Amino acid sequence: MSLRHDTGFTLVEVMVALVIVALALAGAGVLLGQRTNDVFQLRDRTLAILIASNSIAEVRLSRQYPDVGRSTVEIEYGRREWIVETVVSESGIEGLRRLDVSVLRPDDTNVRTVSGFVSRAQPPPAVGVPAYAQLDEVENENRQ
Repeated sequence: MSLRHDTGFTLVEVMVALVIVALALAGAGVLLGQRTNDVFQLRDRTLAILIASNSIAEVRLSRQYPDVGRSTVEIEYGRREWIVETVVSESGIEGLRRLDVSVLRPDDTNVRTVSGFVSRAQPPPAVGVPAYAQLDEVENENRQ
């Protein structure tokens, strides 16, 4: 009579190993989902900052002194819909207005708010670069 010794894993050992592997994979899946969500939020925040900064730059480049008040526009940027809310307020300094530009998602989630200031005074020409009125004078001097 010989005793047979089978080598290998029992069913209980295999089931325990499968449970451990399943828990590890589930944890990795949750972590991957969180990181993916973080990437999307970072993308939205970056786009919102660009939108708000562009809005402030547009007001400055228009050379119009904005009226105090609130305005809201809907735009498409980065293949997404955005709501841009601009609040113009007094800054407490004569000739200087504060712009608060909030960029929201259509579900009213505020993604970012950027603040800037707009002056009533026109900025001086860049140093070393003649103003447009002076260019004609410079050209006339060069012709003589």
